[in-house]
Amino acid sequence: MIKTLFLFLNMLVNLKILWIFYRKLLIPGVIFSLLISIPAGIDFKNFSFGFLFIFPLMHYFIYELRLKNEYLFYANFGFSRISLWSLTVSFSIILQLISAIL
Repeated sequence: MIKTLFLFLNMLVNLKILWIFYRKLLIPGVIFSLLISIPAGIDFKNFSFGFLFIFPLMHYFIYELRLKNEYLFYANFGFSRISLWSLTVSFSIILQLISAIL
């Protein structure tokens, strides 16, 4: 019972840390993806195609160029630079695959 509660609380902390990380990426990523999809017509497929490229670019510009030292904060919670990049690219690809299915 205690072990399950500990695992649940640990999962909540990890989700909160990931939310802090991706909050800085989602807002500009969504805005720029919408701006890119305007000429082709705003729909989910065009948005997700733009998001496929914009989201990793936002990750690069924000965390690799502007806020390099913040990776240390996330490393203290067990998230390496490679794992954060993997999650960013995976999220973009999953959104693109969902739009391809729909």
